[in-house]
Amino acid sequence: MKLLTKTTLYIATLSLFLFFIMGIIFFKVLKNMSSSDLNRELTGIKEVVDDIFPHFLGGQLKGLPGVDSISFVPVGDVSDPVERFGDTLMFDTRTHQFRTFRYFQFYQSHGGGNYAVKLFKSTTPADKLVEQVILLMTVMVILFLAGIFFLNRFIFANLWKDFFDALEKLKEFDTVKEPLKLGEPDVEEFIELKKVLERMTLRLSSDYKELREYTDHTTHELQTPLAVIKTKSELLMQSSKLGPEEMQLIQSVYTAANHLSRLNTTLALITRIENRQFTGMKRINLAQFLEDKIEMFQELMALREISVVRKFEDPDQLVIMDQGLADIMWNNLLKNAIIHNVDGGRIHIEVCEGSFTIGNEGNPLSFEKEELFKRFTRDTKKSGNFGLGLSIVKKICDSYNFQISYEYRNGLHTFKIELPDYSSSV
Repeated sequence: MKLLTKTTLYIATLSLFLFFIMGIIFFKVLKNMSSSDLNRELTGIKEVVDDIFPHFLGGQLKGLPGVDSISFVPVGDVSDPVERFGDTLMFDTRTHQFRTFRYFQFYQSHGGGNYAVKLFKSTTPADKLVEQVILLMTVMVILFLAGIFFLNRFIFANLWKDFFDALEKLKEFDTVKEPLKLGEPDVEEFIELKKVLERMTLRLSSDYKELREYTDHTTHELQTPLAVIKTKSELLMQSSKLGPEEMQLIQSVYTAANHLSRLNTTLALITRIENRQFTGMKRINLAQFLEDKIEMFQELMALREISVVRKFEDPDQLVIMDQGLADIMWNNLLKNAIIHNVDGGRIHIEVCEGSFTIGNEGNPLSFEKEELFKRFTRDTKKSGNFGLGLSIVKKICDSYNFQISYEYRNGLHTFKIELPDYSSSV
């Protein structure tokens, strides 16, 4: 959730909660005020009833202005003539429906008898007034929240503009390019943020350039002495003056130098991939590309009688990437499937819409599958490899947002690569 949305949501939620509580309190206050007004009116009418009560008993009066109904019931001795107010539900003959009435009960004495007198007054006008006020308040609250929402987004967007600008530039920042240059904010915190980000990106760019130069120089400088060692070793192995023991030692030196040379080249390749130095982009038909690769490894597979099972459900599936990295990635996957296969085994290759799968028969891993794509992770029973092939494949997949996964089931090692949707770029 974005910061602006989350902030607005918090404000709206808190405001709704506060208005809900305040609305309940306001409703209670209005009801109490309405009841108090009715009580005062009924109390005032009582004074009139005290003066003309005999006329009610004589039948000369049937009602009074200001009240909807009046009743008097003879009662015996009243030990505690307490006046009280209350609410009741009565049937209104005028509207033919039940309505709420406020009543006031008191006692009158006349002609030696006691009477319980009740004055009734409808609460409908007061209730309607309360409803109108509550409705008006609700509309005002909605308008207030809508105003707060839009005002907050406008003010927040302008206030945090420098932050969002810095965030967008950070997304586009690349260590290969120049250090980050931000605008001139007028908020103290954003000024501090600007200074920190510019110092940080300057340091990152500087460190990257130094590391890149160091890697390039080291790789280049190592190749020369390694080439000299290999050349001198070859010359010594051709000499007839050396005995078997000396020849064996020289062979060991040559093998170690050759091993170190390949390791140096491989590590340099991983560094170049991580530094995104492969920038060429080409549309490659995956099915045709794989057919060429299978043909290239045909002799190696024939030596171990390994066969290939193809399943090209989508022969038009494309990948868009650097041609050199494509060669490296699929060469490594095919070599891995051949090296770790069993004699007379099979390689299963499948191309579907949006994915590529390659599997080979073989024994289970001798280590946890989580370690598979890490550098120098290898099967100790297999000699001559560094455990860097799948690490290179993972680096290339990460560079192009390919999702690679591994699964071992029923004696089959399977690697699946999910490709991006190229429909918008084709």
